[in-house]
Amino acid sequence: MKDVVTITEAKAKLSEIINRVIIRKDTISITRKGKPAAILLPIEEYENLRNQKKKGLIMAKGVLASLDEEIDRMTESIYESREKETSRSVPL
Repeated sequence: MKDVVTITEAKAKLSEIINRVIIRKDTISITRKGKPAAILLPIEEYENLRNQKKKGLIMAKGVLASLDEEIDRMTESIYESREKETSRSVPL
């Protein structure tokens, strides 16, 4: 059996396709009207993808938090230097 099946084939051979995914660890693409519609993949692969996504979100959150802190430091530094500047005629 091929790695790409139509939705009609998938309906007719669902047990066989699921066995391929479970036993042989195949990834099967299901098409609808000639276009990719869904993927059947081993649960382990799905869990790995899900964990990678979570790790990526956690890393992004950390980066954004540190960026926030850096922006706060920069803003504070700008205001401090403006307050110290004596040649400014415009009030802050």
